[in-house]
Parts: sequence; structure tokens; C-alpha cells
Amino acid sequence: MSGITQNIIGLSGHIDHGKTSLVKALTGKDTDNLKEEIKRGMTINIGFAFLSNQITLIDVPGHERFIKNMVAGVNAIDYALLVIAADDGIMPQTLEHFEILKLFNIKDGCVVINKIDTVDIDWIDLIESEILELVEGSFLENKHIHRVSAITMEGIEKLKNELNNYNYKKYKNDCGISRIFIDRVFTSKGFGSVITGTIISGKIKLGDKLKILPQNKEVKVRGLQTHNEKTNLLEVGSRAAINIQSNEKINIERGNHISHKDYFMVHEYAVVSITVLSNLMSGIKNNERFRIYCGTQEVMARILIFDGKKIDPGNQSGALLKFEKPIILSINDNYIARKYSPLITVGGGKILDFNVFKKWKENKKYIKQIYNAKNKSEQYEIIIASRALNPFNYKSLSQYLNITINKLQDFLQTINELIFLENEWILTKKQIDDNTQKIIDYFEQFHKNNPYRKGVIKEEILNYIKIIDFNFLDVFLQYLLKNNQLKKSGDIWSLISFEISLSENDSKFTSSLLKQLEDCNLNTLTIKEIIDSLKQSEKTVKRLLSIEVENNNIVIIDSNLVFSKKSIENMIKLVKNYFKQNATIDIKAFKVLTNTSRKYAVPLLEYLDKIGLTYRQKNERKLNH
Repeated sequence: MSGITQNIIGLSGHIDHGKTSLVKALTGKDTDNLKEEIKRGMTINIGFAFLSNQITLIDVPGHERFIKNMVAGVNAIDYALLVIAADDGIMPQTLEHFEILKLFNIKDGCVVINKIDTVDIDWIDLIESEILELVEGSFLENKHIHRVSAITMEGIEKLKNELNNYNYKKYKNDCGISRIFIDRVFTSKGFGSVITGTIISGKIKLGDKLKILPQNKEVKVRGLQTHNEKTNLLEVGSRAAINIQSNEKINIERGNHISHKDYFMVHEYAVVSITVLSNLMSGIKNNERFRIYCGTQEVMARILIFDGKKIDPGNQSGALLKFEKPIILSINDNYIARKYSPLITVGGGKILDFNVFKKWKENKKYIKQIYNAKNKSEQYEIIIASRALNPFNYKSLSQYLNITINKLQDFLQTINELIFLENEWILTKKQIDDNTQKIIDYFEQFHKNNPYRKGVIKEEILNYIKIIDFNFLDVFLQYLLKNNQLKKSGDIWSLISFEISLSENDSKFTSSLLKQLEDCNLNTLTIKEIIDSLKQSEKTVKRLLSIEVENNNIVIIDSNLVFSKKSIENMIKLVKNYFKQNATIDIKAFKVLTNTSRKYAVPLLEYLDKIGLTYRQKNERKLNH
């Protein structure tokens, strides 16, 4: 069965309009298999039957109390059969099911008038005229209207032939990542847990390690079936029965989600579009509580409207859904909203994003912006830009959007305003400009407050801009370096235009000090001695010493002894040459080697230990290799 394109046909319509009988007439199978369904004579759960190796029929409940089960079935279908009984005509659940099909963006299907054996031809003609009026402007406009009887089998063979030979089109977007909403769970003796569902993206193969959500537990695929046949591989669109294996006991139930272990997650908020049905008596109010259906999940949520306090019937808007428990969602998933009580469908729409800010004012602005996006490219550009100083890279954006990196890279080529740093980090041009300005502003303020410091190390920038990604900061600083906006000396970063500016007196003092230190060599001066000999204030001396440390002209040891950098470098050369002939060095030998006293020898040896050139062993030093 692997490699065969499968098509999912969903039957929807009012209770007792003969959907289950129609499936049995087409396939020979009765999808009412629960005792309660058989006893009550109506479908409660979703049922499945196979028309052929390529076609699965999904029978969904028509009763208003089981709309959540209907939504679970519609979630995965490619083609809809809207079933209407000839003796009843268009009924409340006919309308509700039809609206749900449209809200789930079903693109193809046909209408079946069932029970034609119960009425005369004139009545059927009247029903058909009502149907034509109902479907005008929808995906069912100009589609075939079949007249059948599941009892007498009239028209069944013609319908069956059309369904078997129809040129089905795949409208659902395959993101390349394996994903199933679980619609049934059972235990098979000797095998363990088996879950069923329709693969709505990607593929699943024997031995795959997958993730169950919301439990966030890893499972392994130990068996696969489709259309009652074993297989090693199932692709998008396939009805799947998956025997799963886990190292721990997991309480799996319908509404759970199984996917690639590195993708998909649960959410407590979602930015959404919502369309309110036009046939409602009243619209949706801000902060109203609803039942939200997505995939096979049902979760309660509050709706927060960004523009006004209500959405009138027939209107659309952007909004924020706040869920009462975490729900598994992905961007561009469809959902349905129903009133808490009475149980009526009020609307539905798409998941646009999960980005939520602390302040409602910022949320309103963002919801409006992403809701008004003209297309998917603009929507994704807004999502990318929202990350500001903590941008996406290919891996993180792939996981956020739940799409393979290859598919993501192809799609990003359709967005003109993107810039890719180091062929990894993804930013909009505005994001680059905003981040550049923020970094430049930081440096300008720093140089203003610290005119005698050469610059800052990266950790200082991170401490100031706490939300920035450490690895991205590295890349962005290099970007500003290449664009001649920053410069770097060792680990120190500064504005390209920044230079420490000394007065004429300060310059004279510094030149005099450096000459004096070089003359002293390693028998150097303390800070107090410098203050006394050069007759400068302590504040001035320490400020200028700090500048020369920044400029790498001097080294201060033990917070007191001031050496010229040149003297220290010469000392290091002497020590390295000494170790070419000797295994160890002690204080006495060091004093002779450097022509200095114990006063300086001890701190200088400790300095060599500190920089990692030597290490101490009792009273001697050895060279670090």
C-alpha cells in the first residue's frame, strides 16, 4: 500500500438523512459499530469504510450534540459528500455541516439527495432547486447533484463509479513533517496500543520515533496498517492504524496528536482570524467563552477582539484566543468555534500566530497587523520581524512553523524583504535596520558615559540587551564590522568613529609615564610612586592608567605595580628561553634572570601563573605545555 495516493471522502449532513446507509450501500460495510449507535440507530462516533484501496469514506455524526465528532472527521477530508434526505430537505444540521465544511476550507465535493424512493419526482426537483440556491457561490456550486436511494440502490452504482474515477486534487498543504490527530485508540491483544487517524502531513515509516502530545512522550512505530493491510510506509492523506511502543505507560485518548519528535507543541494562546456565521441572531462579544475544535481536540477558550467589543454576524476579524488548557496547534490550522450553551456553531477561521506580548496595546497592534496580511508570504514576514533582537534561524523557524527546512528555504525565496546572515539567521530589512540602530544607540551612550574607555566586550552588550541571542550577537557584531559601523581591537568593540581624546596635558603626562616605565623595566613604580613623582592627582593618574591599560600599553599587577607592556613581553621571552635549558625556575633564579628584586619577582611569577605560562609546584615553577 505504500506509495499509493489515498483520498479521503467525508459524508456530512443532518441526522437520519442516511449517511451511514449510503456508506453501507457503497462499500457493504456498516460504520455504526458501537452498541449504543446500533441501539439508537444513529451515528455517534466517526466511522470509516473503504471504497477502494485509494479511497476512504468517513461517516460523521449528524446530531447537533456530536458536532465535535463531525469536526474530527472533516479535519482530514479531501472531498465532501453533503447528504440531504429527499423527504426532509435542508435541515438545521445540513446548514451547520455545510458552514463547517466552508470554514475548514474544503475545496471539492458534491451533493447527494438520498431517500428518493420515499417521495415523487416533483418533490425531488423542488429539493434540488433549494440545494442550488444553498450552494451558490460556494465550493459546491456547479458540482454534481446525485439522486440516490440507499435502500433500493437506485443511483448508487453511478455515484460509486464517479467517486472511483474522479480526478481528486490535493488542496491541503503538506509541510513535510509527519502529523496525525488521533481519532481512535484501542488495545490489541499481543500488540498493545493502536491509534488511528489520517496523516495530514509528512510520512510515517516503521521504526520511526514520534511524539505524543500533549503528554510530550516519545513512542516508537512498531506496526503500520492502512485499509486493513500491513505496510512499512504511509504518506500524507493515508488512513493509518499505528501500533506504538513506549518505555512508559501513556494514557492516550482521542484528541491527542502524534508527530515527528522535534516538531509541534502545545499553546495557551493563539492569534487567529475568525469569520462569524451570517445566519446567527447575534454576533460574538469580547471575552465570550467558546468551545474550540481543531483536529480531534475540543478546548474551552475566551476570545479577545482587537477592534471593538463585538463581531457582528457575517463579519470577520482578528482576535486572540486564550485557551483554558493547552492545545496542539500549528500556524494555518483551521478551527471551529461553538457556543458553550446552546451548542451552536458561531464561526471559525485560521491560526495566524502564537506571539503574545505583555501589554494588550501591543497585542492589539500585532493582531491587526498579521490579520491584515495579504498573503502567506506577508504573514510569515510579520512573524519573522516580530522576533526583533532574538531572530529565527533556519532550524528554529522550521520548528516554529512546523515545516521542513528544505520547504522553508524554498518558500522564503518568495519574500523579497529578507536578509540572511551567515546563511543561517533570518531577518527582515526593517529588523536589520532596527537592530542596527539599537546597537549603535547603545555604543553612543556608552562612549558618552565612558569617554576614556576603549570600548566594551561582548558580555557587556549582552548584559545590557538581555533578550538578544548570544550566538546571533556574534554574527550581528561581525555584520556591523563588515559594514564599517563598528571596529574591534582584541575582544574590545567600539564605534568605528570612536577614539579616546586626551588633552595636551594628559598626552604629555602619558608620554612621560610610558618612558619612565620603560626605563624602570621590571623594577617598576607603584601607583603611589607615580602620583608622587609626576605630581598629579590620584584621580587623574588612575584615569590615565586605566586608558593605557585599555590601549594595551601597560600592565598593572596586584592592583598596584605598573609595568610597561614592552617590559612584560621581554620578560616572557626571557622565561621561555630559560625553560629551553631548564625544567624549573625558582624565585632566586628568576631574580637573576630578570635582574630584579624579590619585591617584584614574587608578583611577576604569580602573574605568569595567572596567564597560564607557568604553574607552581612547591617552591618552583614549571612551564605549561
